[in-house]
Amino acid sequence: MANQEHVAIIKKGADEWNRWREENPGVKPDLAWANLVATDLTGVNLEGANMKLAFCKGTSLNGARLSGATLFGTNLEGANLAGASLEGATLEGAHLIKADLSGANLRGVNLKLANLQDAILEGADLTGCAKLSAEQLSAVKTLRNAKLDPALSEQISNTHPELL
Repeated sequence: MANQEHVAIIKKGADEWNRWREENPGVKPDLAWANLVATDLTGVNLEGANMKLAFCKGTSLNGARLSGATLFGTNLEGANLAGASLEGATLEGAHLIKADLSGANLRGVNLKLANLQDAILEGADLTGCAKLSAEQLSAVKTLRNAKLDPALSEQISNTHPELL
């Protein structure tokens, strides 16, 4: 369960949260199972945070810093993650249905069993992603200008060229 103090602070908005993070650099945020549905967290610093199974449906995480965060099974359906940095994060089993990941940095992210149905990955960097399959990518809305590992790029261009 989430640390309720952390939940209370983040619900005050990105400015308050980021200030708290600067003042408490040694604290690892615990937002596991937190209900952050439709919260505006644009530009928030969630690097290294535990957000396992958090409810973030429709949440704005535009430009958020989520590098190294644990987002195992997190519901990010319809979330705005455009321009977010998720490098090295764990999105295993995450629900990214209709999420906007345009221009997001997803280098080295674990996407095992992540649901990418109708996700927007235009211009996203997906190089080095662990457990990412062509089958998962075939369900996205677009991969236009996305960076993919060569093997995945070839599979997608052969089976679903319309996504590129």
